[in-house]
Amino acid sequence: MRSSAISSHGADLRAVALIFYLFAIPGTAFFASSPADARMRIETGRDLRDACAVLVEHALNPEPPTPRLARYCRQYLAGYFESLRVLHDNHGGEGIYGPSGDDPYACLNLDGPRSFDQLAARVVRTSEWQPDLLDGDALALARKAFAGRPPC
Repeated sequence: MRSSAISSHGADLRAVALIFYLFAIPGTAFFASSPADARMRIETGRDLRDACAVLVEHALNPEPPTPRLARYCRQYLAGYFESLRVLHDNHGGEGIYGPSGDDPYACLNLDGPRSFDQLAARVVRTSEWQPDLLDGDALALARKAFAGRPPC
């Protein structure tokens, strides 16, 4: 005789399989209808700089709706800082920049709280001073923009 826990577990697996199946079929409602409609990914320093430049421009006149690229910049920066926090918390305080005590952001070159607009401006400014980072990985540009507090 089967228990109800086994049958509900099987139902969960079938639901997950159905979701993966729907995402795997091109042309379904879950996919963009053309490559132009597909969501942009921030992969290079140039992608990050372009998205953050849109956020900086939008901050000067913040009328709704927020431009798509500005939202991507916010999402990337939020993910970057959340990743630093998780690395710090899950690896005994030895995050990506080395030991930093109780503060996961102690080694970042930021004094006090910053808005996404201010963080985006720092990315854009760093890209102007370090144009070689535009063709590399977006992470290299983000690290250069926010790292640099000695002795980390």
